[in-house]
Amino acid sequence: MKIKAIVLKGQNVKEKDKDILLFSLEEGKIWVKFKGVRGEKAKMKYSKEPFCFGDYFVDDNSKIVTGVDIIEPFEELSKDIDKYFEANGLLEIVNTLNFDSERVPIFINLIKALKILAFHKASQYSVLIKFLIDIFDIYGLQVYSSKCTSCGNDFHDHIFINYSVGELCCKMCEPFIADEIKKGEYQILKLLSQNEYEKLPTIKFSKELGFGLLKILVKNFQYRFEKKLNLIGILDN
Repeated sequence: MKIKAIVLKGQNVKEKDKDILLFSLEEGKIWVKFKGVRGEKAKMKYSKEPFCFGDYFVDDNSKIVTGVDIIEPFEELSKDIDKYFEANGLLEIVNTLNFDSERVPIFINLIKALKILAFHKASQYSVLIKFLIDIFDIYGLQVYSSKCTSCGNDFHDHIFINYSVGELCCKMCEPFIADEIKKGEYQILKLLSQNEYEKLPTIKFSKELGFGLLKILVKNFQYRFEKKLNLIGILDN
């Protein structure tokens, strides 16, 4: 079979073989086998690397990869530590999720996110934040709102995220399990919710505000999907 896929992760097997987890447009997540791919002269050695995007030809029975037409290796992501962190975060999110009908929009958003991250200069964490926002939207768990989702009133001085439902609320409706969102973080959430990936390079904000919002969204992800994201430096405690 031929599948259009991105490499999520892999594990070494025997001396030169490797098992790879692909995220494919057609089959979702699927483990495949590369034979002799870790050799210096291996023809498909670049096809096993994380982020590599291409058409993978896989034997239906053995799941051995017989050929690859690389569309984009996204090599740039491994040359910048900040981009590498965000890119790994994108793959970690996909690796953590279970999906069926959500597969196609997640795949399309992942490609868009990797392209912006690799080939454009955007505010740090913006791509990862945007991807998380879109994941929530795809699953019907929209985070951003212009009014309190509990009482329907306008926000004033304080905005909170209610982790029990993953929605925004005002001070009067603040629940027990909640965190306050700073005004700057709320503005980032609004902008990234209302704009496409192509607009991210034009949306500027500080690293500190981006990191604060990212922590909130990662925490919300863990509440919504009951799974932990292994992102270094985020919610380590």
